[in-house]
Amino acid sequence: MRWHQNFMDEVSQSLHQLGLRACPVCGSPDSLGVGHFPLFLVDGGPPPNAEDVPLGKDRDHDITFAVRIECTVCGHLMLFNAERYRTGDEAIMVRDLPEEESRVGELLSPEVARPKAALIAQP
Repeated sequence: MRWHQNFMDEVSQSLHQLGLRACPVCGSPDSLGVGHFPLFLVDGGPPPNAEDVPLGKDRDHDITFAVRIECTVCGHLMLFNAERYRTGDEAIMVRDLPEEESRVGELLSPEVARPKAALIAQP
């Protein structure tokens, strides 16, 4: 699973408009790269098993889909909430991965939590 290219372009453009054109730590211009893969952050600890919480009850956690921005010079890492850059109901993630990226993704995260279906473009 990876970010949709249009979404990555929109995030990059928005961050440039907000003034993020150089690394805030080392000041290196044009060194910030947008990660191609979403980062899933669970707030409130690991999600409970489905049978632990009755249907309709509030669960004590939240999943954030984050965009990863990293400086290629000093390694400074920033995360941005993907939902802040989402407009309407367009898909921001796609499942089809090029073969090389697919192998890297398997090595990095063999079990990825399933995101909301509305966020994923079908191949």
